[in-house]
Amino acid sequence: MIVFQIISLIFWLIVIPFGLGLLPVILLPEKERSVGTIFLSGYLFWFALFELVGIPVVIFKVYHGYSLLVVLFAAISITLALAGVSYTLIRRKKGYAIVLPGKADWKSISIEDKLFWLLFVLIVGFQLYMSFTRASFDGDDSYYVVQGVIAQQTDTLYRINPNTGRSAPLDVRHALALIPIWEAFVGTVSGLHVTLVAHSVIPFILLPLSYLVYFKIGQKLFAEKKDRLPVFMILMALFQMFGNVSIYTNETFLLTRTWQGKSVAGNFILPAVFWIFLCLFEKEAGERKRKDELGYWLLLGALNLASGVSSSLAVMLSALLVAGLAFLFAIKERKFVTLVKAGLTCIPSVAYVLVYLIISR
Repeated sequence: MIVFQIISLIFWLIVIPFGLGLLPVILLPEKERSVGTIFLSGYLFWFALFELVGIPVVIFKVYHGYSLLVVLFAAISITLALAGVSYTLIRRKKGYAIVLPGKADWKSISIEDKLFWLLFVLIVGFQLYMSFTRASFDGDDSYYVVQGVIAQQTDTLYRINPNTGRSAPLDVRHALALIPIWEAFVGTVSGLHVTLVAHSVIPFILLPLSYLVYFKIGQKLFAEKKDRLPVFMILMALFQMFGNVSIYTNETFLLTRTWQGKSVAGNFILPAVFWIFLCLFEKEAGERKRKDELGYWLLLGALNLASGVSSSLAVMLSALLVAGLAFLFAIKERKFVTLVKAGLTCIPSVAYVLVYLIISR
Protein backbone atom coordinates (compact mmCIF):
# COMPACT_ATOMS: atom_id res chain seq x y z
CA MET A 1 0.00 0.00 0.00
CA ILE A 2 2.72 2.47 0.96
CA VAL A 3 4.70 1.60 -2.17
CA PHE A 4 1.62 2.26 -4.32
CA GLN A 5 1.07 5.62 -2.60
CA ILE A 6 4.67 6.69 -3.15
CA ILE A 7 4.53 5.66 -6.83
CA SER A 8 1.25 7.55 -7.21
CA LEU A 9 2.74 10.69 -5.67
CA ILE A 10 5.74 10.49 -7.99
CA PHE A 11 3.45 10.05 -10.98
CA TRP A 12 1.11 12.93 -10.13
CA LEU A 13 3.58 15.39 -8.65
CA ILE A 14 6.59 14.78 -10.90
CA VAL A 15 5.70 12.86 -14.07
CA ILE A 16 2.45 14.69 -14.90
CA PRO A 17 3.80 18.25 -14.32
CA PHE A 18 6.90 17.36 -16.36
CA GLY A 19 4.75 16.08 -19.23
CA LEU A 20 2.57 19.19 -19.07
CA GLY A 21 5.64 21.42 -18.97
CA LEU A 22 6.81 19.99 -22.28
CA LEU A 23 3.94 21.80 -24.01
CA PRO A 24 4.61 25.49 -23.17
CA VAL A 25 8.40 25.16 -23.60
CA ILE A 26 7.81 24.37 -27.27
CA LEU A 27 7.63 28.12 -27.84
CA LEU A 28 10.71 28.93 -25.73
CA PRO A 29 14.29 29.22 -27.03
CA GLU A 30 16.19 25.94 -27.13
CA LYS A 31 18.57 26.96 -24.35
CA GLU A 32 15.56 27.54 -22.05
CA ARG A 33 14.22 23.99 -22.50
CA SER A 34 15.93 22.77 -19.37
CA VAL A 35 14.49 20.36 -16.82
CA GLY A 36 14.00 23.20 -14.33
CA THR A 37 12.10 25.37 -16.82
CA ILE A 38 9.93 22.41 -17.79
CA PHE A 39 8.95 21.77 -14.16
CA LEU A 40 8.21 25.44 -13.47
CA SER A 41 6.18 25.77 -16.66
CA GLY A 42 4.44 22.48 -15.92
CA TYR A 43 3.24 23.53 -12.48
CA LEU A 44 2.13 26.95 -13.74
CA PHE A 45 0.23 25.23 -16.53
CA TRP A 46 -1.17 22.60 -14.15
CA PHE A 47 -2.44 25.13 -11.62
CA ALA A 48 -3.97 27.21 -14.43
CA LEU A 49 -5.67 24.10 -15.78
CA PHE A 50 -7.04 23.27 -12.33
CA GLU A 51 -8.62 26.72 -12.10
CA LEU A 52 -10.02 26.41 -15.62
CA VAL A 53 -11.62 23.05 -14.88
CA GLY A 54 -12.45 23.60 -11.22
CA ILE A 55 -14.19 26.98 -11.15
CA PRO A 56 -17.17 25.96 -13.37
CA VAL A 57 -17.60 22.77 -11.32
CA VAL A 58 -17.53 24.71 -8.04
CA ILE A 59 -20.14 27.19 -9.26
CA PHE A 60 -22.57 24.95 -11.11
CA LYS A 61 -22.28 21.55 -9.40
CA VAL A 62 -23.80 21.53 -5.92
CA TYR A 63 -23.68 17.78 -5.27
CA HIS A 64 -20.97 15.31 -6.31
CA GLY A 65 -18.87 18.19 -7.60
CA TYR A 66 -15.62 16.92 -6.14
CA SER A 67 -15.79 13.48 -7.76
CA LEU A 68 -16.61 15.11 -11.11
CA LEU A 69 -13.66 17.48 -10.73
CA VAL A 70 -11.30 14.60 -9.90
CA VAL A 71 -12.33 12.62 -12.99
CA LEU A 72 -12.23 15.61 -15.37
CA PHE A 73 -8.97 17.03 -14.11
CA ALA A 74 -7.20 13.66 -13.99
CA ALA A 75 -8.30 12.79 -17.53
CA ILE A 76 -7.32 16.17 -18.99
CA SER A 77 -3.99 16.22 -17.13
CA ILE A 78 -3.00 12.76 -18.36
CA THR A 79 -4.10 13.55 -21.92
CA LEU A 80 -2.12 16.79 -22.11
CA ALA A 81 0.93 15.25 -20.43
CA LEU A 82 0.91 12.44 -23.01
CA ALA A 83 0.58 15.07 -25.73
CA GLY A 84 3.66 16.86 -24.44
CA VAL A 85 5.72 13.67 -24.24
CA SER A 86 4.52 12.52 -27.68
CA TYR A 87 5.38 15.84 -29.32
CA THR A 88 8.85 15.82 -27.78
CA LEU A 89 9.57 12.26 -28.92
CA ILE A 90 8.24 12.87 -32.43
CA ARG A 91 10.16 16.13 -32.91
CA ARG A 92 13.30 14.65 -31.39
CA LYS A 93 14.18 13.08 -34.74
CA LYS A 94 13.99 16.52 -36.36
CA GLY A 95 16.46 18.16 -34.01
CA TYR A 96 14.08 19.28 -31.25
CA ALA A 97 15.89 18.73 -27.96
CA ILE A 98 15.67 19.25 -24.22
CA VAL A 99 18.70 20.62 -22.42
CA LEU A 100 19.84 18.04 -19.88
CA PRO A 101 22.62 18.60 -17.33
CA GLY A 102 25.75 16.63 -18.17
CA LYS A 103 29.08 15.67 -16.67
CA ALA A 104 30.79 18.48 -18.56
CA ASP A 105 28.66 21.07 -16.75
CA TRP A 106 29.60 19.61 -13.36
CA LYS A 107 33.30 19.35 -14.24
CA SER A 108 33.38 22.99 -15.32
CA ILE A 109 32.43 24.09 -11.80
CA SER A 110 35.34 24.93 -9.49
CA ILE A 111 35.96 23.04 -6.25
CA GLU A 112 35.01 26.11 -4.25
CA ASP A 113 31.66 26.43 -6.05
CA LYS A 114 30.99 22.71 -5.61
CA LEU A 115 31.41 23.16 -1.86
CA PHE A 116 29.01 26.10 -1.96
CA TRP A 117 26.45 24.02 -3.85
CA LEU A 118 26.89 21.22 -1.33
CA LEU A 119 26.26 23.68 1.52
CA PHE A 120 23.11 24.92 -0.22
CA VAL A 121 21.82 21.35 -0.66
CA LEU A 122 22.48 20.63 3.02
CA ILE A 123 20.56 23.74 4.10
CA VAL A 124 17.58 22.87 1.91
CA GLY A 125 17.75 19.26 3.08
CA PHE A 126 17.64 20.46 6.69
CA GLN A 127 14.59 22.63 5.89
CA LEU A 128 12.81 19.68 4.29
CA TYR A 129 13.66 17.46 7.26
CA MET A 130 12.31 20.00 9.73
CA SER A 131 9.19 20.60 7.62
CA PHE A 132 8.46 16.87 7.62
CA THR A 133 9.32 16.01 11.21
CA ARG A 134 8.30 19.28 12.90
CA ALA A 135 5.21 20.16 10.91
CA SER A 136 3.53 23.17 12.48
CA PHE A 137 -0.22 23.51 12.80
CA ASP A 138 -1.83 26.86 12.20
CA GLY A 139 -5.25 28.20 13.14
CA ASP A 140 -6.11 28.57 9.47
CA ASP A 141 -5.85 24.78 9.11
CA SER A 142 -9.26 24.55 10.74
CA TYR A 143 -10.63 26.18 7.63
CA TYR A 144 -8.35 25.58 4.63
CA VAL A 145 -7.30 21.99 5.24
CA VAL A 146 -10.78 21.11 6.47
CA GLN A 147 -12.22 22.28 3.15
CA GLY A 148 -10.14 19.57 1.50
CA VAL A 149 -11.30 17.02 4.09
CA ILE A 150 -14.93 17.98 3.49
CA ALA A 151 -14.44 17.63 -0.27
CA GLN A 152 -13.08 14.10 0.18
CA GLN A 153 -15.73 13.01 2.66
CA THR A 154 -18.91 14.68 1.38
CA ASP A 155 -18.15 15.04 -2.36
CA THR A 156 -19.06 18.75 -2.30
CA LEU A 157 -17.06 21.91 -2.95
CA TYR A 158 -17.33 24.89 -0.59
CA ARG A 159 -20.94 24.01 0.28
CA ILE A 160 -20.38 23.13 3.95
CA ASN A 161 -19.20 25.50 6.66
CA PRO A 162 -16.02 23.99 8.22
CA ASN A 163 -16.69 25.79 11.50
CA THR A 164 -20.15 24.29 12.04
CA GLY A 165 -20.28 21.27 9.72
CA ARG A 166 -23.62 22.45 8.37
CA SER A 167 -24.68 23.05 4.78
CA ALA A 168 -24.22 26.66 3.68
CA PRO A 169 -24.40 28.81 0.56
CA LEU A 170 -21.35 28.82 -1.69
CA ASP A 171 -18.42 30.36 0.19
CA VAL A 172 -17.69 33.04 -2.38
CA ARG A 173 -14.69 34.48 -0.56
CA HIS A 174 -12.70 31.23 -0.84
CA ALA A 175 -14.50 29.28 -3.57
CA LEU A 176 -12.26 30.40 -6.43
CA ALA A 177 -8.99 29.75 -4.59
CA LEU A 178 -8.77 26.01 -5.09
CA ILE A 179 -5.45 25.08 -3.46
CA PRO A 180 -7.17 23.04 -0.67
CA ILE A 181 -9.16 21.16 -3.32
CA TRP A 182 -6.00 20.54 -5.38
CA GLU A 183 -4.38 19.05 -2.27
CA ALA A 184 -7.48 16.90 -1.77
CA PHE A 185 -7.18 15.80 -5.42
CA VAL A 186 -3.56 14.76 -4.88
CA GLY A 187 -4.65 12.82 -1.81
CA THR A 188 -7.49 11.09 -3.61
CA VAL A 189 -5.48 9.94 -6.63
CA SER A 190 -2.65 8.73 -4.38
CA GLY A 191 -4.78 7.15 -1.66
CA LEU A 192 -3.80 9.60 1.08
CA HIS A 193 -5.75 11.75 3.53
CA VAL A 194 -5.65 15.41 2.52
CA THR A 195 -4.20 16.43 5.92
CA LEU A 196 -1.22 14.16 5.33
CA VAL A 197 -0.78 15.61 1.85
CA ALA A 198 -0.91 19.20 3.11
CA HIS A 199 1.46 18.81 6.06
CA SER A 200 3.88 16.12 4.89
CA VAL A 201 3.87 16.02 1.09
CA ILE A 202 3.40 19.59 -0.14
CA PRO A 203 6.64 20.88 1.53
CA PHE A 204 8.60 18.42 -0.64
CA ILE A 205 7.04 20.07 -3.68
CA LEU A 206 6.72 23.76 -2.88
CA LEU A 207 10.14 24.21 -1.25
CA PRO A 208 12.07 22.81 -4.26
CA LEU A 209 9.80 24.76 -6.64
CA SER A 210 10.47 27.99 -4.75
CA TYR A 211 14.23 27.48 -4.82
CA LEU A 212 14.00 26.48 -8.48
CA VAL A 213 12.42 29.86 -9.25
CA TYR A 214 15.21 31.63 -7.34
CA PHE A 215 17.76 29.49 -9.20
CA LYS A 216 16.33 30.59 -12.56
CA ILE A 217 16.31 34.21 -11.38
CA GLY A 218 19.93 33.87 -10.25
CA GLN A 219 20.93 32.43 -13.63
CA LYS A 220 19.69 35.61 -15.29
CA LEU A 221 21.10 38.02 -12.71
CA PHE A 222 24.54 36.37 -12.71
CA ALA A 223 24.72 35.25 -16.33
CA GLU A 224 28.17 36.83 -16.68
CA LYS A 225 29.39 35.81 -13.21
CA LYS A 226 28.17 32.27 -12.70
CA ASP A 227 30.45 31.69 -9.72
CA ARG A 228 28.18 33.97 -7.69
CA LEU A 229 25.09 31.84 -8.28
CA PRO A 230 25.70 29.27 -5.49
CA VAL A 231 26.39 32.08 -2.99
CA PHE A 232 23.15 33.75 -4.07
CA MET A 233 21.24 30.50 -3.48
CA ILE A 234 22.82 30.04 -0.04
CA LEU A 235 21.78 33.58 0.92
CA MET A 236 18.22 32.94 -0.28
CA ALA A 237 18.09 29.73 1.77
CA LEU A 238 19.37 31.56 4.85
CA PHE A 239 16.84 34.35 4.34
CA GLN A 240 14.11 31.71 4.36
CA MET A 241 15.44 30.14 7.56
CA PHE A 242 15.76 33.38 9.48
CA GLY A 243 12.91 35.37 7.90
CA ASN A 244 10.43 34.65 10.67
CA VAL A 245 10.50 38.24 11.87
CA SER A 246 6.68 38.29 11.85
CA ILE A 247 3.85 35.88 11.11
CA TYR A 248 3.19 37.65 7.79
CA THR A 249 6.48 37.25 5.92
CA ASN A 250 6.68 34.96 2.92
CA GLU A 251 9.54 33.11 4.67
CA THR A 252 7.24 32.29 7.58
CA PHE A 253 4.59 31.02 5.23
CA LEU A 254 7.05 28.91 3.24
CA LEU A 255 8.46 26.99 6.20
CA THR A 256 5.55 26.92 8.65
CA ARG A 257 2.41 27.24 6.49
CA THR A 258 3.73 25.73 3.29
CA TRP A 259 0.43 24.19 2.17
CA GLN A 260 -1.59 27.43 2.29
CA GLY A 261 -2.44 29.54 -0.73
CA LYS A 262 -0.61 32.62 0.53
CA SER A 263 2.58 30.59 0.69
CA VAL A 264 2.14 29.46 -2.92
CA ALA A 265 1.49 33.05 -3.99
CA GLY A 266 4.41 34.64 -2.17
CA ASN A 267 7.03 31.98 -2.80
CA PHE A 268 6.17 30.61 -6.23
CA ILE A 269 3.71 32.70 -8.24
CA LEU A 270 5.05 36.22 -7.67
CA PRO A 271 8.78 35.32 -7.95
CA ALA A 272 7.94 33.52 -11.21
CA VAL A 273 6.75 36.86 -12.65
CA PHE A 274 10.23 38.31 -12.07
CA TRP A 275 11.84 35.23 -13.66
CA ILE A 276 9.76 35.52 -16.84
CA PHE A 277 10.44 39.24 -17.20
CA LEU A 278 14.16 38.72 -16.63
CA CYS A 279 14.02 36.30 -19.58
CA LEU A 280 12.29 38.98 -21.66
CA PHE A 281 14.78 41.66 -20.60
CA GLU A 282 17.74 39.42 -21.36
CA LYS A 283 18.27 40.32 -25.00
CA GLU A 284 17.85 43.36 -27.16
CA ALA A 285 14.76 43.39 -29.33
CA GLY A 286 16.71 42.85 -32.52
CA GLU A 287 18.31 39.67 -31.17
CA ARG A 288 15.14 38.10 -29.82
CA LYS A 289 12.92 36.02 -32.05
CA ARG A 290 9.24 36.91 -31.98
CA LYS A 291 8.34 33.24 -31.48
CA ASP A 292 10.58 33.02 -28.42
CA GLU A 293 8.98 36.11 -26.90
CA LEU A 294 5.52 34.66 -27.53
CA GLY A 295 6.38 31.70 -25.31
CA TYR A 296 7.15 33.97 -22.37
CA TRP A 297 3.93 35.96 -22.82
CA LEU A 298 1.90 32.74 -22.90
CA LEU A 299 3.62 31.64 -19.69
CA LEU A 300 2.61 34.95 -18.10
CA GLY A 301 -0.98 34.35 -19.15
CA ALA A 302 -0.92 30.90 -17.57
CA LEU A 303 0.69 32.37 -14.45
CA ASN A 304 -2.04 35.00 -14.05
CA LEU A 305 -4.65 32.26 -14.21
CA ALA A 306 -2.63 29.96 -11.92
CA SER A 307 -2.36 32.73 -9.32
CA GLY A 308 -6.06 32.27 -8.59
CA VAL A 309 -5.43 28.81 -7.19
CA SER A 310 -3.64 30.36 -4.23
CA SER A 311 -5.82 33.33 -3.30
CA SER A 312 -7.99 36.02 -4.81
CA LEU A 313 -5.50 38.66 -3.68
CA ALA A 314 -2.71 36.94 -5.61
CA VAL A 315 -4.69 37.49 -8.83
CA MET A 316 -4.59 41.24 -8.34
CA LEU A 317 -0.97 41.26 -7.16
CA SER A 318 0.33 39.21 -10.09
CA ALA A 319 -1.59 41.37 -12.60
CA LEU A 320 -0.28 44.60 -11.04
CA LEU A 321 3.26 43.23 -11.02
CA VAL A 322 2.96 42.24 -14.67
CA ALA A 323 1.64 45.70 -15.51
CA GLY A 324 4.48 47.47 -13.70
CA LEU A 325 7.25 45.34 -15.18
CA ALA A 326 5.65 45.51 -18.64
CA PHE A 327 5.71 49.32 -18.40
CA LEU A 328 9.47 49.22 -17.75
CA PHE A 329 9.90 46.69 -20.56
CA ALA A 330 7.93 48.91 -22.95
CA ILE A 331 10.23 51.84 -22.12
CA LYS A 332 13.28 49.69 -22.72
CA GLU A 333 11.94 48.35 -26.03
CA ARG A 334 10.32 51.65 -26.99
CA LYS A 335 7.27 49.73 -28.17
CA PHE A 336 3.70 50.43 -27.11
CA VAL A 337 2.68 46.97 -28.32
CA THR A 338 4.49 45.55 -25.29
CA LEU A 339 1.79 47.00 -23.05
CA VAL A 340 -0.85 45.47 -25.31
CA LYS A 341 0.77 42.03 -24.94
CA ALA A 342 0.95 42.44 -21.18
CA GLY A 343 -2.71 43.44 -21.15
CA LEU A 344 -3.64 40.28 -23.03
CA THR A 345 -1.84 38.15 -20.45
CA CYS A 346 -3.99 39.78 -17.76
CA ILE A 347 -7.27 38.72 -19.39
CA PRO A 348 -7.47 35.64 -17.10
CA SER A 349 -7.13 37.94 -14.09
CA VAL A 350 -9.91 40.21 -15.35
CA ALA A 351 -12.13 37.19 -16.02
CA TYR A 352 -11.41 35.87 -12.52
CA VAL A 353 -12.42 39.17 -10.92
CA LEU A 354 -15.61 39.38 -13.02
CA VAL A 355 -16.61 35.84 -12.02
CA TYR A 356 -15.91 36.71 -8.38
CA LEU A 357 -18.10 39.82 -8.58
CA ILE A 358 -20.92 37.99 -10.34
CA ILE A 359 -21.16 35.06 -7.92
CA SER A 360 -20.76 37.34 -4.89
CA ARG A 361 -24.04 39.04 -5.87
